[in-house]
Amino acid sequence: MTMGSRDRVELSRTLGERIAFARREPDDEKAFTDAILAQLREDRLLWVVADEADAPALSIGDTARITFNIARLSGSAGLIYAMHMSQVLTLVRHGGDSPFFSELLRRMVRDQVLVASGTSEKGVGGDIFGSICTIEETGSALTVTKESPNISYLDHAGAILVSAMRGQDNGKNTQVLIAAEMKDMDLQPGHAAGFIGMRGVLNRPYGFTAKFGEAAIFADAYPVIARDTMTPSIHIFWAALWSGLASSALEKVRTCIGKSPPAESDVADVMQSEFSRLVDKHYAMNALIRDAVAAFDNKESVGAMGIAHTADVKRLKVLCSDLLTEICLGALGLLGIRGYAETGGYSLSEVLRDALSARVMISNYRLLTSNAKIERFVEEHL
Repeated sequence: MTMGSRDRVELSRTLGERIAFARREPDDEKAFTDAILAQLREDRLLWVVADEADAPALSIGDTARITFNIARLSGSAGLIYAMHMSQVLTLVRHGGDSPFFSELLRRMVRDQVLVASGTSEKGVGGDIFGSICTIEETGSALTVTKESPNISYLDHAGAILVSAMRGQDNGKNTQVLIAAEMKDMDLQPGHAAGFIGMRGVLNRPYGFTAKFGEAAIFADAYPVIARDTMTPSIHIFWAALWSGLASSALEKVRTCIGKSPPAESDVADVMQSEFSRLVDKHYAMNALIRDAVAAFDNKESVGAMGIAHTADVKRLKVLCSDLLTEICLGALGLLGIRGYAETGGYSLSEVLRDALSARVMISNYRLLTSNAKIERFVEEHL
């Protein structure tokens, strides 16, 4: 029987019922995240944007809904899923039908392999289009050695997409993207980063050397891949993750108000009004996501990635990350000391810590600065 898109979205909605891990203490975030990833693999939800025999590829909108459902359980698991799906979508849209990529996709889908990103690099000031490392060629053997300031969830990944420069016959360098499998990589991991939030994700710097063949290099140049697929999709999936975190915070407030309304009617009225304002912000966040999904699905918009569309995906990230912070802090104000507690049914400790990461996963200041340079060329219309 073919599994439809709604079936898999609904499957993700009931994910928490199937996880073989009891609800945890604050120090158990990594174990809980690992259990969610294991269940996602069991449910075959890790490659939903690729066609399978009994399950056609999902749209980016339905994939965002799955990300939302995962994030309601765990921000860390939602973050891993969002980043992985951006890499998967890159493979599906830009791998082409070469024997190498066809076989790679077949194995990745069959085994539900997680794919990590190796596009960040030390020494370029956070500019993903400014690679220093260059592919070295020795006969038919190709290698690239790179120093990355941070790579996430490499403890779970079976492959990694790596950006690097490649010399051309005209003496110039072109930035390319490489599909490297972990079995062909020599890793030199640094110390694991201890971040405030997203504690279920293993983050650390890596030095690595990847070995690969000519066929592992994507035909499209990396800047094209990044602008048409990787960047807009990660902003959509990140925003869906943050919407899931906001939903988790709002659900705690909704439950609290329903179970223990304040004795004073005027306080109850204020709480209901303030809660409604937070729901309005969540509505606005979701409206922005739906608009971004519609733009991504518009083939003309994606195929010709103009400055207006580029500005829009950056604006999506900035606005949704700001709205998430406002919603979580507003929820804390309504829950009071119960929300401030480290544990308990109303605790916002984990959600708040995870929400703070939204502003710094690609700095909002960097995106705002980039947009400010082009705003005079972009006109908004209703």
